[in-house]
Amino acid sequence: MKIIYLLFLVFVGSITASLAQTDTSFLSRASASLANQPPAEKVYLHLDKPAYNFSDTIWYKAYTVVGQRHQLSALSGVLYVELISPNDTLIMRQTLKLTSGVAWGDIPLSATLQQGIYRLRAYTKWMRNAGADYFYDQKIRVGGIAVAPLAIKKQIQQRPDIQFFPEGGELVNGVRSRVAFKAVNGNGLGQDIKGTIEDNDGNIVADLASRHLGMGVFAIIPQSGKTYQAKITGAGEAVYVINLPQAKEEGYMLSVNNSGADSVFVKVSVNNKLLKEKQGTSFYLLAQSAGKIYYSAAATLSMPVFGAGMNKSRFPSGIVQFTLFDNNNRPVAERVVFIAGADSLKLQLAAETKVFQSRQAVKFSVSATDSNQPASGSFSMAVINESAAGVDQASESTILNNLLLTSDLKGNIEQPNYYLNNNLQAKADLDLLMLTQGYRRFDWKRALSDKLMLTAFEPERSLQLEGVLKNKAGQPVPAGKISLISTRDNLVTDTVANNEGMFKFTGLELPDTARLVLRARNGNKRYDVNLYIKQPGYAGVNSSNQQSQVVYNSNTAPAASLVKAGQQYKLLQKQDSVKNGIRLKQVNITASKKEKPNIYNGYGSKAPNFKISGKLLGAGSLSWGMALGLKFVRYRDGKFFESKGDQFHILINNIEVDYSEINGYSPADIEDVQMIPKKEAQYAKIFYNIGDTNEIGGGLILITTKQFAGTAPFTGHSKPKEVILADSGKYLTNDPPSGFMAYAFNGFTQSRSFYTPKYSPATPLPDLRSTIYWNPNVMTDKDGLATIEYLNNDSKGTYRVVIEGIDDNGNLGRRVYRYKVE
Repeated sequence: MKIIYLLFLVFVGSITASLAQTDTSFLSRASASLANQPPAEKVYLHLDKPAYNFSDTIWYKAYTVVGQRHQLSALSGVLYVELISPNDTLIMRQTLKLTSGVAWGDIPLSATLQQGIYRLRAYTKWMRNAGADYFYDQKIRVGGIAVAPLAIKKQIQQRPDIQFFPEGGELVNGVRSRVAFKAVNGNGLGQDIKGTIEDNDGNIVADLASRHLGMGVFAIIPQSGKTYQAKITGAGEAVYVINLPQAKEEGYMLSVNNSGADSVFVKVSVNNKLLKEKQGTSFYLLAQSAGKIYYSAAATLSMPVFGAGMNKSRFPSGIVQFTLFDNNNRPVAERVVFIAGADSLKLQLAAETKVFQSRQAVKFSVSATDSNQPASGSFSMAVINESAAGVDQASESTILNNLLLTSDLKGNIEQPNYYLNNNLQAKADLDLLMLTQGYRRFDWKRALSDKLMLTAFEPERSLQLEGVLKNKAGQPVPAGKISLISTRDNLVTDTVANNEGMFKFTGLELPDTARLVLRARNGNKRYDVNLYIKQPGYAGVNSSNQQSQVVYNSNTAPAASLVKAGQQYKLLQKQDSVKNGIRLKQVNITASKKEKPNIYNGYGSKAPNFKISGKLLGAGSLSWGMALGLKFVRYRDGKFFESKGDQFHILINNIEVDYSEINGYSPADIEDVQMIPKKEAQYAKIFYNIGDTNEIGGGLILITTKQFAGTAPFTGHSKPKEVILADSGKYLTNDPPSGFMAYAFNGFTQSRSFYTPKYSPATPLPDLRSTIYWNPNVMTDKDGLATIEYLNNDSKGTYRVVIEGIDDNGNLGRRVYRYKVE
């Protein structure tokens, strides 16, 4: 061992001494190219628990970060969160507003869901440039179930898929290389295998045996003229053969030893054929993480083996990519390693005792420090009954294993939390994961091409609505004016189309399913134009590549009891719905049925409706003609009021519009005008898109243009139809051209607050929820401190407290705390 170490030091000295003799312009170019690449965003969701039941709610907080230091991102302002079924179909999508990189929400789970493994997926529009492999994509159990080992027994008996991964990328004849492998069964899970490696003459050159989740490694020195194959021993006496990758006649081999506590060692090897051909030429070694170079070296090829050592403290925590370049600046070998640095945030939780009673108040002191200095940041905290929730710590997704590890790897990562255990076995298995699943987010060839990454999707800083105006002939309408109205959200705005007829409304702060009215006209103030509204594009649902069977597991809480707990929780909510309220005795109320008035006859039942023909509106402005012709209506400052002062709603062709829209029409365009008073307007909400009864305010004034004369009462325009415009995607439009469209806008999902009951002696129902407390907005102050208070519920067992988050400098932190409830 001492001889080998001395030789290694000689190699280190050799590469260092040659640096001054080598042209380092490539290193400067590579650094500049890397700096010009667009930053990558990542998303992580902190969930209140790992498994859910029917009629349960998923509570989550989203952290969106950017760059190698995981700063909370200001790049995107919109986040999409999706729930995907076990059959890879979309169940629901939520749109969240990101504020300084964070947002939180909740997903109610229907009682009709089937039990199984579901997926939570989250991404920004900007992340779609990297592809779905780098979205947040987390599996969750629904239905009080767990994956049973026997459920995949049949798949294990089948031949697994086995892949081989030479360290550095390729085998080279005459150079000793480590070859990692991974065996995956039909369920997408690792499967243990064993066998031998033989050459084409039948000689055994290595033994093969997996050591963790189907992964393993062996060493081989391939020889020229030889081929190699693996003979795998299967179930029973079955043996199947798989060919190893063909070794190159000449080439480089890059290996990394990451087992040291403080340093990482890199070795570059070449065979004799390449050494003779390229002796005296340069080669380069670069190490980058998240798009930033942390180590670079240049050397001259004069020996078959070169080595270099570097302190791990120069790298941030996470995946580091080592790349070897030849004298032509081509990447010829690559190796990735995981560096566990000391840059994580230290979180502490302190309570007065470790044993509590049910319904007892709990008070936690939270402390956050970075390098022993107070750290202010954004955190989320969940408290669950671990005895009922069934936590699998090895498979748990955390802010550390997600943002530092799995977010940069493609494919399913089994037991991600296991790899961050601070023991030698876990570290060795983590290096196997690096050798097999590798790092594919960054492409040096593209970076060195001096071309910026093509971004099909720009950062989405706010919600927007865009479209195009066309005339009857299908030609663009330049300089057309478009108005957008959302009466319920007190929004009235307008814009002007460009020379191609395209328009865009940006910065829309609207709730989900907001009800909009769009009105457009051309430069001559005519409304015979068609509105085409571009439909939002979302990422397609990719396959999970895992069809795990799931069955009831006796180690989890019984499904029936959890459903009952949820029902009891909802009853508690009803009991405590009014703060400091008083529960009244039951009161029986009887009433006679009130018949709905006929609002189509023009007069109503008790209060008069009134309709006038367009011919009676005169030749002036439409507003003035209505003021003179409509009875029981007061006209003041361009608006119409009932006798008691309530303001009328204005609807043109059964679409609610702003008052400013009225005089855009000439009385000659109008078929008739009808007034419906407030007393009968409460029924009109059935037919109109104007909100709940108590939001209606005054009555309705219905204006029907001649173009829509004869349409059925209260139906107005036909339902918008979907069309595809060439090279532009899907659009919604109305036919015939009318300059009007009612549109349901997908705005921001409104999040709810986690409900915590206020227990009292008058609350007899047991509260057995597995999630006891959830707080997505824990903020530490300048001293790094925060205080959390809540009540235990009625369930007994071990309570698990998890707090996660990011400080203002991008440092990640997580803390788990447990206590007993007796």
